[in-house]
Amino acid sequence: MFNPKTLSEMKKVFIVAAVCAAFGFNTAQAQTDTTAVVNNQMAACISEEPFKAIEADSLPQAIKETLATTYKDLTVKAAYVKEEEGVKTFKVTLADADDKTIDVIFNEKGEALPAENQN
Repeated sequence: MFNPKTLSEMKKVFIVAAVCAAFGFNTAQAQTDTTAVVNNQMAACISEEPFKAIEADSLPQAIKETLATTYKDLTVKAAYVKEEEGVKTFKVTLADADDKTIDVIFNEKGEALPAENQN
């Protein structure tokens, strides 16, 4: 009824199909696991908000003076503060007449920090 040669070929095809399915499943599972790890890391980064919103009137006098002189043509749109190891840092969002905004980071002395420190 069955040809032994055909049966042998069918076994080979079945084994090859099983091996391919196993490797394909493992690859798909690895991709799913990697995607989940990346998504979790991104969520942690996005949810991390080091600055807390404050009223512009709450800014230290030194920052208000710097804004009045160095940034006199800009309007304060928002102000934020964060404190790390007892040191306060302030982020101020400023807008020009065309409503283009920039963020400037200040220390408590009213000194603008370099761009690489503005995270």
